[in-house]
Amino acid sequence: MRWLAVLLVACVAGCGVNPIPEPPAAPELGDVIGDLCMVCDTWTVDLAGGPGSARNADEIWAVSLDGTAPPAVAEVDADGSFALALEADLGDEVRVQARRGEQRSAPADLVVAQGVLKRAPRPLADCFDVEPELELPDTAVGEVSTGVLRLEHDCAEPLVIDAIALRAPADDVGVGEVSAPVVLAPGEPRDVRVELRSSAPGPREEVLLIEVSSPAATRRAVTLFGRGVP
Repeated sequence: MRWLAVLLVACVAGCGVNPIPEPPAAPELGDVIGDLCMVCDTWTVDLAGGPGSARNADEIWAVSLDGTAPPAVAEVDADGSFALALEADLGDEVRVQARRGEQRSAPADLVVAQGVLKRAPRPLADCFDVEPELELPDTAVGEVSTGVLRLEHDCAEPLVIDAIALRAPADDVGVGEVSAPVVLAPGEPRDVRVELRSSAPGPREEVLLIEVSSPAATRRAVTLFGRGVP
C-alpha cells in the first residue's frame, strides 16, 4: 500500500486541480465634479473625476436626462481619473456610469452644479422601486426583440404616472403605446413593452423616463440597451 500513498502524494503535488480564476471586479464610480461653462454657445458642463474616481473601468458614459443630446463617452486614465463635456444646464439631471467592456457600474443620477455633484432626489424611493437598467436580447439585423419592464409599488396611495417615454427619439429602441396618465393602485402591476429594432450590427441604447405626479412628484430613469448582430 506504500506505493499507493506515494502515488497519491505525487498526484496532489503535480496533478492538482487548477483554481478557478476570480471574475474581474465590477466597475465602480466615485465622486463626479461639475464645472459649468456659462459663456459657451450652449450650456455645457465639464464632468471630471480625480484619481481613483473610476475603478475597474476603461470608459465613462454620461447623458443628460433633461435634454436630447447624444451621450458623451470618455476614456478613463490609468490612475482612475476622467474628464468629459456634456450638454446640460444648471440643475439638470445627468446619468453617469463607469464601464469596462460589457460590465457596467450602477448608474448614478446626479444634479448638475459647480463642485461635487449630488445624487438626484428620488421621492417615494421606499415604495416605488424600478430597475435602473433593462438589457434586451441580441437582435439580428432586420429583426425585432422585445422585453418587459414591470412597474408596481406599495405606496399607501395610488401612483399616478404622467408619462412613460424615451428621453430622446431613437430609431432602434422603442416603447409600446402607453395611454397616460397611468394610475396604479398599491400592489397593482403594469408591464411596459419595449423593443429593440436592429437596423445594423452594434450596441444600441436609450434612456426611458417615467414621470410621476402623485402621491409625490418624482421620476425614474431606465437605461434600455441591447446589441444588433449580423
